[in-house]
Amino acid sequence: MESSRKIISYIAMSLDGKIARLDGAVDGLDDVKKKKKSDYGYDKFYDGIDVTIQGGATYREVLGFDVDFPYAEKENYVFTRNTSLTKDENVEFISSDFESFIRDLKQKKGKDIWLVGGGQLNSIFLKDGWLDEIRVFIMPIVLSEGLPLFAEGLLDTPVALTNTTTYSSGVVELTYTCHE
Repeated sequence: MESSRKIISYIAMSLDGKIARLDGAVDGLDDVKKKKKSDYGYDKFYDGIDVTIQGGATYREVLGFDVDFPYAEKENYVFTRNTSLTKDENVEFISSDFESFIRDLKQKKGKDIWLVGGGQLNSIFLKDGWLDEIRVFIMPIVLSEGLPLFAEGLLDTPVALTNTTTYSSGVVELTYTCHE
């Protein structure tokens, strides 16, 4: 898939690899961000994308944040197994032929694409070679129980560390390239 348009996972996780609590809540991770009032480069990253992709559970969790849909000015897609969903006011639902959809999306002119998550979708994108870059923010908190960054069953997949940034809050940003 030749394209200058990248699919990037930009995500926070706890020190023990959890991207959310078991119920999908991200309060423990967000508390770290709120205390230091840093956006950790989010605004710059967000300006560099024009498409989001997320799984159905992640989309439902975002809708439950009790705020306006946060990506309204972007093109938004939800990958789901539910074939009866097609579109709502926020997103278009994609339930089949994912590979062709991704290939076509990456070939369209535009900015980068944000793979919002969750863990199952992260695993599929990494396994199938669709994910170009992972930017993970390790938050200084241990959640113990929660949803992992990648779903179980993912085969060993080497990635290359390309950058690290340490913030005064204790947050560490790691950037990986997913294929050479």
